[in-house]
Amino acid sequence: MEHISLEIFFDSETDWEINQYRILAELKKARTEFGQKKIYPSLAMLIKLNRELNQIKDERVNLSQNFPKQIKGFDFKEQKIIFETSKNLELNDNIEVVFDLIDWALPYINETIEEGTVLFDFVDENMLLEQVGILPMYKEEGYFMITDNIALELQVHRYECSIFSSGKDKYRSLNTKIVKTEKQGIIKKLPETIKQELIKERTDLPNPATYLLDSDLDFPFTETIMPVAKRKMISHIAV
Repeated sequence: MEHISLEIFFDSETDWEINQYRILAELKKARTEFGQKKIYPSLAMLIKLNRELNQIKDERVNLSQNFPKQIKGFDFKEQKIIFETSKNLELNDNIEVVFDLIDWALPYINETIEEGTVLFDFVDENMLLEQVGILPMYKEEGYFMITDNIALELQVHRYECSIFSSGKDKYRSLNTKIVKTEKQGIIKKLPETIKQELIKERTDLPNPATYLLDSDLDFPFTETIMPVAKRKMISHIAV
């Protein structure tokens, strides 16, 4: 799915109905991908867009309540509203059209996000996360194994969890790198055996935190299984 950029909302040169069509067309693509059991990247993009549009609306409301400034335009790169301090400046009609379009679009965006969230929650509920062997105190770095039922593989990834700040809020991110894959035939190698092999092969982590994420779902791995697994890992490590 192509990203629904903020420029679609701020494009005053384009007809209102054309912008509506463009937004609905992209949302339809997202719902089609959800129907194909593909979560990423559509859901993340829509959540980000929803947050940005609501921030713009909040910024407008807060400013109008506290300062005699008017909106002059938009900085697309910085995703910020440009203000003018003149009390006599009349609000440009094109700016009003922007906020009308935002108000019109948000319910459709939220409805599509709900569809994707239902799919995400279903996958999350049907994915088991369990530790492999003894879990050390330090959990921010280690390994996780995850099943790819379409390829009939068990992927082994090394992970590192880090914290970054955005304004006053702090977020966790999970950086991953695939280490190897194990074919899942009739005889499957035990996760404990794979962990011992990792310890012997990679001595920089003598007692690594190791997890198994297992699911019976045959959903797309890259677009769905892996993103849900990473989010599940972050939530588990943060506890």
